[in-house]
Amino acid sequence: MKEAVSLVENSKRILLSGHLRADGDCLGAQSVIFHALRKLGKQVEVMLPNAPDNRYGFLEAHTPWTLFDGTLPAADLLIVCDCNQLDRLGAMGEAVAKSDMPRIVVDHHPMEEDHGWTAQVHDCSAAASGLLALDFAAALGAGDLPLEAYEAAFVALMTDTGWLKYSNANAAAWAAAARLAEHGVDTARVYDLVYQQAEIGRPLGMVAALENLEYHADGQIAIASVSQTRLTELGGSMEDTDDVLDLLRSIRVVEAVGLLTEREGGMVKLSLRSKQVLDVNKVARTLGGGGHARAAGATFASGTSLEQALVQVRAALLGAL
Repeated sequence: MKEAVSLVENSKRILLSGHLRADGDCLGAQSVIFHALRKLGKQVEVMLPNAPDNRYGFLEAHTPWTLFDGTLPAADLLIVCDCNQLDRLGAMGEAVAKSDMPRIVVDHHPMEEDHGWTAQVHDCSAAASGLLALDFAAALGAGDLPLEAYEAAFVALMTDTGWLKYSNANAAAWAAAARLAEHGVDTARVYDLVYQQAEIGRPLGMVAALENLEYHADGQIAIASVSQTRLTELGGSMEDTDDVLDLLRSIRVVEAVGLLTEREGGMVKLSLRSKQVLDVNKVARTLGGGGHARAAGATFASGTSLEQALVQVRAALLGAL
């Protein structure tokens, strides 16, 4: 933490980023640091590797971002939130690796190898990277932050703990939620913005995914998959996968679930969840991804078909079990 603070203190122009298709924790952590740095008089820019999850667009109103276009902006320092693998930044990560810009990681995922970070704000026991961002802001001496920063931290915490129902919702997470509410965060408003704004095609997207549901190992493994073609036929959409994953994980005998979704352009994305035994982070890493023990994911290389990805996921889950 001290080295990270020193790097910020000695920098004027700071670039913030995070993993591909940024989620609530990634965007929330970035927002907290963005407001803290602005309060300290720093020039700050948020650049994402690609477009984030649509449900978090409301955060852009107070934490504007741009998308990577092949060129990194001039900056003294890069801070990457919610991932510690440069390859999870896609083409932007390749550009970062070639640059001599010092870089800080703010993350709570397991770090199995060092990707050349100059400094780390890293703690696997933290329920969300957004909470580490708050700790970082305090260490920087930013003092009280604007309400928008606390709202973003709340988004980070709630989305990464499943509204405090996942196994990472420890006592510290509950206490942090209470503190953020005390700061004035409208918790009902956040819930509405994140969980009550689904696109009209979401139910039909779930239908498309469940059509291909398969169980293995006496029901301990559940895998669903959905193609872009089938989504189009039904008029469905699959912007978010949590609804399907939570439904499959609710089955009594199921230990781990996987959901494969074919994105526009043919890319196949994998989301994994487990209950108590199987470490899906290890499974995801064998497939080029990563995450947490109970929640992880991966994106398959361009050219990998949905059927090919399904074969790999099936083998990886059964092998791990």
